[in-house]
Amino acid sequence: MINRVYIPGKLVLKIDGKRHFITNEEMLQRLLHEVMGSEPEVDIELSITKVGNKKTNPQLRYFYGVILPIVKTGLEELQGESYTKAEVMMFLKDKFFYEEVELNGEFFRMPMSISKATKHEVSKFISDVINFGNDMLNLHIPPAL
Repeated sequence: MINRVYIPGKLVLKIDGKRHFITNEEMLQRLLHEVMGSEPEVDIELSITKVGNKKTNPQLRYFYGVILPIVKTGLEELQGESYTKAEVMMFLKDKFFYEEVELNGEFFRMPMSISKATKHEVSKFISDVINFGNDMLNLHIPPAL
């Protein structure tokens, strides 16, 4: 049993003025079966993301290929110890790329997923990390080409 699925589809405005979600019905049923397993009822959360607003490959190449290695080196020099890229990524997400989630009246920071982020969210994250690198670590991060 899996906990998360991504179902591609289209939202369309029909002639009756109602909006409908159109997807491959067979695939939808198979994925819903995977999530539910043998349980007759499961609580879920539905999130819809416009595909055109998803992050771009150039954004990701710039972040992972240029920014992250420079910030990793800057943090290592500042702290005097080595970090993995994953550790640096978690640090940066905790600082700049999270959402506040309420649980039992308390709010917690939950890291967001870059793979499911919008172009705007990734742009803001990149900008925040560049500013952090420049201001706090005294780094020079070259602009994207």
